Amino acid sequence: MNELIPPAEADARISSSLTMLPAENVPLSRAVGRRLLSPILADRALPPYNRSMMDGIAFKATTISAEGPIKIAGLHPAGVPSPGPLPPGHAWEIMTGAIVPDDCDTIVPYEQLSPDLSKIMGSFKPGQFIHPLGSDARSGATLVPAGVTIGAPEIAIAASVGQTTLTVPRRPKIGILTTGDEAIHPAAIPEPWQIRRSNGSTLAAILDYHGIPIEFQQHASDDEAELGRLLDQALDSVDMLITIGGISKGKKDFIRPLLEDRLGAPSFHGVSLRPGKPLAFWPGPPDVFALPGNPVSVLATFTRFVRPALNQLQGLPNPKRRTMPPEDIVPLSKLTWLLPLGNRRNPLPPGNSGDFSSIAGAVGVLEIPSAPDFDPESPLDFYPFTA
Repeated sequence: MNELIPPAEADARISSSLTMLPAENVPLSRAVGRRLLSPILADRALPPYNRSMMDGIAFKATTISAEGPIKIAGLHPAGVPSPGPLPPGHAWEIMTGAIVPDDCDTIVPYEQLSPDLSKIMGSFKPGQFIHPLGSDARSGATLVPAGVTIGAPEIAIAASVGQTTLTVPRRPKIGILTTGDEAIHPAAIPEPWQIRRSNGSTLAAILDYHGIPIEFQQHASDDEAELGRLLDQALDSVDMLITIGGISKGKKDFIRPLLEDRLGAPSFHGVSLRPGKPLAFWPGPPDVFALPGNPVSVLATFTRFVRPALNQLQGLPNPKRRTMPPEDIVPLSKLTWLLPLGNRRNPLPPGNSGDFSSIAGAVGVLEIPSAPDFDPESPLDFYPFTA
């Protein structure tokens, strides 16, 4: 491991090496949560006609007396062309969303009419309850600018102007390579000296939640030749590789020398934080994060560093939030602390970086600066696991 660097310095080195992935066009059903690269434009004026905003009657104000009687010329629903000319003293029974005929300038809702629609109960004024042609946007106007994160409203707007696909950055192709002789398949029965693998399942589930495809996922024993072969397969097929384990100082920790043979020296190896101090990063393509193997360290470092990097590749904002620290938190003396938090901001500190059963119910990690930089009155960065 190299000399430890602060988390903020690790952020800067990671961020400076990342480039947003190329664009692709996707159907609306796959666009939510992604960055919009091309604006959504109005293909015609909005609304495209004078639109009735109420169910009621439509007429020309100068031809109708509030006292009545009013004669109904017929029913004019939404989704049909304008009817013929309206005789004086007559009104159309009109539905919400219908085009307002050119010879009508007023809508009176049912609530202000007598039961037989022959009399208006109260006053009215020309233009009421009419949504004028082009009052929302002119043809060609930008309805949604490029750069926003696409949500449900943007999908609705795109569909309303005939855009059935949207241009977004391509999803990153991810590789996951877990390591360790002691770690066996979750479905297997372990010997007393073995444990079941959980790290790959954890990251695969989070990536799937965010719609990010896993191009490569393998587990390797602590064998240098096998690790090298699997690394070569992964590096040839992904945009980002995440290795788990084998990055510390053990006699069988082969990840760093094998990656150095292929990619050169890491941008950093060692961050002043707990858990996750042995974290390493190689700039790409493909970008490589080497995470320590303990489950809490994996979840903490993935959430704190890898997830923001994945967002940057897709042109999305950093998922971190700001929140006040829980009461009675005592920071670590020299290291930044990635503290698991529950839904109610309740701390769930593990006994150690392998004690992942104690963080059940956690929804993310809170970054607590070391004691010299900690201020209990200042908000801190919180990184959610999945939100």
